[in-house]
Amino acid sequence: MLFRTDYHKYFALSSLRAALTIPSGMAKVSPLKVRVFNACRLRFRYQYVDRIRSRLRIADTAGSLVHRVLCDIYSKVPRNERTRDRLLQIFDETWEALSPRYLRMEGVAELRVSSAKELEHFAEQHELRAEPLMVEPYFQVDLTPDVTLFGRVDRIDELSGGSLKIIDYKTGSAPEEIDPSQLHLYAIMIESELGRLVSEISFWFLGDGGVWTTDFTDDDREKTRADLFAAVEAMVTTRKFPPTIAPQCGHCPYLH
Repeated sequence: MLFRTDYHKYFALSSLRAALTIPSGMAKVSPLKVRVFNACRLRFRYQYVDRIRSRLRIADTAGSLVHRVLCDIYSKVPRNERTRDRLLQIFDETWEALSPRYLRMEGVAELRVSSAKELEHFAEQHELRAEPLMVEPYFQVDLTPDVTLFGRVDRIDELSGGSLKIIDYKTGSAPEEIDPSQLHLYAIMIESELGRLVSEISFWFLGDGGVWTTDFTDDDREKTRADLFAAVEAMVTTRKFPPTIAPQCGHCPYLH
């Protein structure tokens, strides 16, 4: 038994509804929240119900910084000044602005080297003078009167036919199996907000330069909405939060 008394059950469910922002039936969720719920109910409880602070993972800070640098090169630097050297200059300046405590932590020096290499590979493989339609836009859309989906997308490109392509940067190398559910949720969120068709979704893996791209189809749209609404209903009604034992446990921010 996860909870020992009815009071604890009530308290946990009340906390869950608060975590989902449900004052009167409204659920507010992000693609990350849905992914965590589907991957491991126990982590979901720790992160969104009990709101336990996760352990600091130095790689998370480095990964966020790399994303910020890629955002800045496309949003703040004039097109004719976007070069490999300028990209690495932004990286160095941003890295040096990190807290002295973080910079002294074990393994951070090695992360600086690997992060810089990821950006070097990006500059060699991708066009720095490209003109994305949007970089790191935030969206919040009401898909139904009861479900609000929100989140921030790394990049949106406009394709030649006028449809849109979603690009999500991933530090590290491509996994053996790709789960596109996060990109599917981004796609229905973007289509609802912008009123434009998303036809392609893509992961760009910065560690090994791998690129995974596929079409976003009508079947994907229908299934994504159905899966989202089912997940939201399960979030609201669940009483048990068992762990899911899987390879992903090695990357869990709550595993010490």
